[in-house]
Amino acid sequence: MDNLQKLLEETSVLGDHKAKTEKYKSILNDLITQQDTNSLKTFIAHLTDESTPLVISRTILLSFTSTFKSLPVKAQMELSHFILDRIQNRVVAFEEQVSEIRYNLAKLYERDENWREAAKSLIAIPLDSSQRVISPEYKVKIYVKIARLFLEDEESVQAETYINRASDSIHHVKKTKLIFAYKTCFARIMDYKRMFSKAGFRYYELSTILPKESERTMALTCAIICSILDKAGPQRSRMLANLYKDERSSSQTDVYPILEKMYLERILKKNEVQKFAENLRPHQMAVLSDGNTVLDRAVIEHNLLSASKIYNNITFDELGSLLGIPADKAEKIAAKMVIEERLIGTIDQIERLIQFENTGSDSLSMWDSKIESICLHMNNIIESISKYPEFVV
Repeated sequence: MDNLQKLLEETSVLGDHKAKTEKYKSILNDLITQQDTNSLKTFIAHLTDESTPLVISRTILLSFTSTFKSLPVKAQMELSHFILDRIQNRVVAFEEQVSEIRYNLAKLYERDENWREAAKSLIAIPLDSSQRVISPEYKVKIYVKIARLFLEDEESVQAETYINRASDSIHHVKKTKLIFAYKTCFARIMDYKRMFSKAGFRYYELSTILPKESERTMALTCAIICSILDKAGPQRSRMLANLYKDERSSSQTDVYPILEKMYLERILKKNEVQKFAENLRPHQMAVLSDGNTVLDRAVIEHNLLSASKIYNNITFDELGSLLGIPADKAEKIAAKMVIEERLIGTIDQIERLIQFENTGSDSLSMWDSKIESICLHMNNIIESISKYPEFVV
């Protein structure tokens, strides 16, 4: 230790700037090779002392951030915190070095699955600086990584905060890998927020563009799960139709059986639902204000819609028995779906009866008819333009 102190003092008085820098680098490399943490702390303390020229401190610290990765993980973490403590009052002068140290520290925490500490380390990276130019792409990279770490820690609210910050600059990003990471995080956040329609759409898009087949299959599975958990209605029916007609659903996913039954509007059985539930994550099994889980709600609403295709009318008691819930609860769910125009029918509370009005016609057919009508209308417009081009400005 005394020899090191003497060597550092001798180096500090060298007159030639280049020679001084090279000597410090040589000392650093020797200490890294020896893997002596205490000696490295002595070196860092000397280097970060205000008596050492700032330009040299910056240069050597930047070299340190790339060379000390060969040290044991425990030593890397200890030295990282030591450096950050030493320069905490001079962060503005060492922004680039601090960024590198905190980024590496986050990777070490992530390796130990300490998601929260990894995220906190990245949050502390100075991204709004007047001292250096920071590219929008680098900002997005950090924000997306923070969001992903918070998602791993089941902190979807925090994750959304940082993915929203990434959204402000995502249009500047050219790297497809980073764009995919952003889109994946966004889909997962929609999933956590139980915005299953948006999440399902995002996941389905990812299932067609991600580079690895395993990633595409996972995204497709997530799209199916979210669409199944979504509120019953025309929008979900359209998404289920897309997924059902996608050949990959039957050949590559384990959740196809329940997708098929939902698309074909067949009533789901309890054992089928239980098997499907094995694929769900904790947040997808959240209990709602009415005491049902998200899956319970999706299955009840689906079975109610399926019943509307089978029966012209049904009593509250019979519907409750069919859905496996109390009659008054079945009435409330049906009434809510009618009000939201997700179920076409009328409710007679005196007779305790639901009269279905959409038997023999489904929302998908109506949707297809509307699309066909729009297409025909567009064709007529195009033909008119071709026939009378002089009217086109």
